[in-house]
Amino acid sequence: MNKKKHEIYESVTKSLVKQLEDMNLPRDQRLRAKNLTLLFRDSFKLETVKHATFYIDAKYDYKFFPYDSYGFCRASSFSFVALMNNPDWQLMYIDDIWAYGPHFFVMHMPSRKPFDLTFDQYLYDGIEIPYYLGRPAKIDKDGKNVITRFLHAAEFDFSLALKNLNRD
Repeated sequence: MNKKKHEIYESVTKSLVKQLEDMNLPRDQRLRAKNLTLLFRDSFKLETVKHATFYIDAKYDYKFFPYDSYGFCRASSFSFVALMNNPDWQLMYIDDIWAYGPHFFVMHMPSRKPFDLTFDQYLYDGIEIPYYLGRPAKIDKDGKNVITRFLHAAEFDFSLALKNLNRD
């Protein structure tokens, strides 16, 4: 990634952490959300994580993805919701009705504010995400596989996520 894209990426990561700080969350929830945000954003940069998330089952040629956050909306949003394990965080989905969709993000329900770990994949091209088109989504069996691949490749202890998901 070139220097300008790297600077934007780091600035976006800081803005996501700041967004969490400004949400007036309980301390334990805020710390967990910040930790996950930083871990996920660092993981998006890793070749092994990209390979496991995009190539193993989907066969996407991630080497041509223009930005580190590109394509991670599903894996990161699913994983965030599973690991937060709190009804305050709702998985949301914008379907193909949006020209740039589909897109997944997380909604903080008490504040009704979107929390989008990968919004910068559109920022680089000046595209605004129409969060108002978002609808609640569920994590299906394939989504559980996405979480497992992503968190395992990121060398994250995903046993908590699996435990939370399997309570359905």
